[in-house]
Amino acid sequence: MTNSPDKKIPIAVAILCIFMLLTGNLWGVIETSEARYAEISREMYRSGDWLHPSLLNIHHYHKPPVTYWVTATAFSIFGVNAFAARFFLVLSFGVQVLLLFRIARLLFKNKEIAGYCALVYATLPLTLISVRGLTTDSYLTTFVLLSLFYGLKFIESKKVLFLYGMAFALGVGFLVKGPVIFIVPVLAIASMWNHARIKINEGTIALLIFVTVGFSWFAFLVAEDSRFADYFFFRHFVDRLANAEVFARKEPWYYYLPIIPLVTLPWIIIFIGGILAKKATGDDRRMINRLLLWWILLPLIVFSISSSKLVLYILPLSIGFSLAAGYFLAGGISKILFKFFLAIPIIINLCLISIPIFFSRFNFNNTLYISSSFTLVACLVVWFLILQRELAVLLASTLFTINLILFSSQFFSLNANEVNSLATVTSFIKQQGLHDRTIIAYDELLPSVAFELDKEIISVYAGDRSLKRETQFEPDDQWKNYLIDVNDRTSLQHFKTILSKQSVVIVKNELPAKLDSLLVGRWIHKDFEKWKVYYN
Repeated sequence: MTNSPDKKIPIAVAILCIFMLLTGNLWGVIETSEARYAEISREMYRSGDWLHPSLLNIHHYHKPPVTYWVTATAFSIFGVNAFAARFFLVLSFGVQVLLLFRIARLLFKNKEIAGYCALVYATLPLTLISVRGLTTDSYLTTFVLLSLFYGLKFIESKKVLFLYGMAFALGVGFLVKGPVIFIVPVLAIASMWNHARIKINEGTIALLIFVTVGFSWFAFLVAEDSRFADYFFFRHFVDRLANAEVFARKEPWYYYLPIIPLVTLPWIIIFIGGILAKKATGDDRRMINRLLLWWILLPLIVFSISSSKLVLYILPLSIGFSLAAGYFLAGGISKILFKFFLAIPIIINLCLISIPIFFSRFNFNNTLYISSSFTLVACLVVWFLILQRELAVLLASTLFTINLILFSSQFFSLNANEVNSLATVTSFIKQQGLHDRTIIAYDELLPSVAFELDKEIISVYAGDRSLKRETQFEPDDQWKNYLIDVNDRTSLQHFKTILSKQSVVIVKNELPAKLDSLLVGRWIHKDFEKWKVYYN
């Protein structure tokens, strides 16, 4: 191959990061996951309590605190806004691509192959999804990659500092999302182990590093209240693994099978084509087999066995996928694979341009047409004019990813209600000068409202499951000022008192009869499709 990608990939990744940063504030935080993480981080930043996360002024210990710490730090730099919430995700993306490049160098001993592996990872839709919305998954994958890098360096060099580095990375990863940090690193490193011996004292130190870092926050809370030991182990480990309906999740074992091809387009073409072509031989063949079995298939089985499933949970699988697909790409692309590969972004862009024809409810503007049309034309030009296929793939994948960034950002901005953002609602509240009034979310958990307004709101429980909060760790009854149960007579009277003063009530869909009877006097209302805003 004549055109080595290792100098072009950093430029492509830098361009992607710039576009992510430039568009990071175009749309509001999205319910439910992103809004929840953003609001918890906002409350942590405003309160100064970095050890006891809270959501809408009720303690919330569902996840360890690293994601909140990182995001709260961003708020201290950029203020409370969506750009700040997503800022460090973009930086983590850049770090991930660099680490994946270094890991590929260690595995394949080839800079060119490593460059293609990094390209695949940087332009995977699954990776892109993870860095466009605030969750724990991108940060978790950063430390999965870091632990893999240190583990492979230890196997290669036998230098104990790399073993300690791996222990530290696993410890921080444990503080990001708990035991899930082990799934890919343990299986992947086990597949690469070459009988490297660890001295007892070295292993003990590594274990102490992991425990000191990974269990620090948990130990602090258990020392404060022994009930946390049972809470974390049974409620958030055993139940998530075997009884996910506790968290309103119960997906079938095959949940990920139809999703994986969609979130790996167009690289799934290269991946499957490379496997069928059996390109790798000798040591490379053994390496690819390890990647397929230990880095992808076995972790996928583990994720599928768990009853708690979301799309981004399988983000760590993109590491092995990118390494294998990058290797196949570096080996050259057949003419038929090249055509199939380029056909994917062409078809997707045609579909994007056609959205208003088939889905009139969506708002569209010229920016959406222009970006998709330009990418469509560019892919056609690449198809017909660029003879070097690997270079054509580099250009097409980068342009396709840039368009996904631009298109999704603008589309989310124009269609806030359709993508579960309340940005139009909170903008209206600000524009009408209602920000200083008591803000009430009726029978809905709406952390995005508190985040976008940067103020405390009151949630009113009338039966919605999302408002059945865990209050066993509350030190007093102050939380009842922020979560009112209208099924309780005393709380209902308190709610009536609040409504007698200047208030803003946010309701989903139609006004419930129970609430209608409570809105006494002159109330003005404004409709935002499924959301209704009432104020007096």
